[in-house]
Amino acid sequence: MITLLSVFLMTFVGTADAQVLKLRKTTWRGETKNLVEGLTLKGDFRLRHDNSSKRSGGQKTRSRFRTRLRFEALVDLPENLRVGLRLASGSGSQVSTNQSFDNLGSGKGLVIDRIYLQWKPRWATLSFGKIKNPLWSIASSDIVFDTDLNPEGFGQQLEWGNVSLNALQMVVDEDFGSEAQQWLFSQQLAATLKLPKGFDFAGGASWHEWVNERFSTLGQKTTLEGNRRVPAGPGAGSLANDFAVFEFSGELSRTINSLPVRLQGSFIKNTSALSVRSNAGDASRYDLGYHFGTIVGKASAARSWEAAYFYKWLETDATVADAADADFGDGGTNRRGHIFWLAYNPRDWMQLKAKFFVSSVIDENLAPGADDINRVLLDVALRF
Repeated sequence: MITLLSVFLMTFVGTADAQVLKLRKTTWRGETKNLVEGLTLKGDFRLRHDNSSKRSGGQKTRSRFRTRLRFEALVDLPENLRVGLRLASGSGSQVSTNQSFDNLGSGKGLVIDRIYLQWKPRWATLSFGKIKNPLWSIASSDIVFDTDLNPEGFGQQLEWGNVSLNALQMVVDEDFGSEAQQWLFSQQLAATLKLPKGFDFAGGASWHEWVNERFSTLGQKTTLEGNRRVPAGPGAGSLANDFAVFEFSGELSRTINSLPVRLQGSFIKNTSALSVRSNAGDASRYDLGYHFGTIVGKASAARSWEAAYFYKWLETDATVADAADADFGDGGTNRRGHIFWLAYNPRDWMQLKAKFFVSSVIDENLAPGADDINRVLLDVALRF
């Protein structure tokens, strides 16, 4: 067997001193050098048991085994340029890369999760393509954007010391034959501060302006519950409200006897919510959302742990449901409840995590109706 392997390597690979990897050359400041200045490969793999226990009458409990794989390549080029590519499991949903065990063991797909060009001089980061969300956020912040959402468009991050100005111009959907292209424009001012007594503060104020969001559906792969939508006619399924969302998120942190403690919270208000488009026979706007809680410890190094509790309240039209957290209840808006988690890292590259959601519908006269859910996520995650 070893002899056959040796013959194969000599025949198809060549001698040991042969150049196996041929890199494109370029001339840079009078020197000939490899075009690729750096290559980073990284990824993560997760196994999950997802159990949703429906507390409302007549509804079924759902239990799933799920997996997630993400693999990323970062290619550094001259003049502070980088090309990024990340492949992920899943069906292409905008808010999830999970893949359920299903369909008699049939093959599972990989999708392009990120693909972008980035320019990063000393003072800024400018990105174009299917990018990582450029807006600063706290660890628990998913009230406006699910952490799996990778916008398509442009992102800018400018930093001066402890202050940053971040912006996102996202192409939401483009329909053939229509000039009413749908966009999202987000701007954010964020800062970090050192406070007396060993406290640190980080905060960000953001403005999320959706354009032509009611013209048609958003072309989304996954439609989440909560928002009021046009029930019938040419625009069936499209949003029945405008969205211009103000968001403030903050974190107050301190280390107590070597134990990090973080108090976090977010508040949002949809300043463009229209009660006359409620389609529910009432005059309420349902335009507010917030969540707050604490994280004790930090699961990152080997043999480290963390525990957390949060309370979330997210009204029907506080934000666009199809971009928000997909795990709280069945995802989306018009939901309130409690979130707990406990995580432990036996190694710096391995994490065990249990996360619990106890959620209820805020207004059962609106979608999704009576739908109270206890949800448990049990994860084993590896980073490489």
